[in-house]
Amino acid sequence: MADLDLSRLNGEEADERREALADVYEEAYAEKLDGAFRSRPAFLDRLAAYVQRPGFELVTAREGNELVGYVFGFGIAPSGTWWGGFRGEVPSHVSVLTGQGKVFAISELMVRPPWRRRGIARRLHDELLTGRSEDLGTILVDPKNTPARSAYYAWGWEKLGDIQPFGNSPVFESLVRQL
Repeated sequence: MADLDLSRLNGEEADERREALADVYEEAYAEKLDGAFRSRPAFLDRLAAYVQRPGFELVTAREGNELVGYVFGFGIAPSGTWWGGFRGEVPSHVSVLTGQGKVFAISELMVRPPWRRRGIARRLHDELLTGRSEDLGTILVDPKNTPARSAYYAWGWEKLGDIQPFGNSPVFESLVRQL
């Protein structure tokens, strides 16, 4: 892993690489692709919207010429629409921080299977969060994804509640962490 190269991309740069990002998405989620929420076209649609959001940033990991994984996120709009589909009431301190533009959402974190279990996901995660101006981070995790869920809890994330952000998406655990 000594040859691992991390690079930051803004929304425009990420959009220019959307097909390569979608290739990694398909490989990382190969066993979970459902033709609806978890599909290449749905991912590309979400990515096209996400790269337009304020504060969008993507960090890639490369080993030589191979794109082995990436993570991206963006600032949540003060309107609070991010919390649509939240089960129950969003805690007031989270609503206040959202309204102040102080919440950063990690939307995707993935590593291609041959490079997993080498600490790459943690390095991507930490690099993306380094230097953020927001006070609170949020990330969604499928409760059935035990490796990811365990990693996030080990990295200091805590469960806020459950959320179904899209009608065709699974119900995720919504996790938060002070930044």
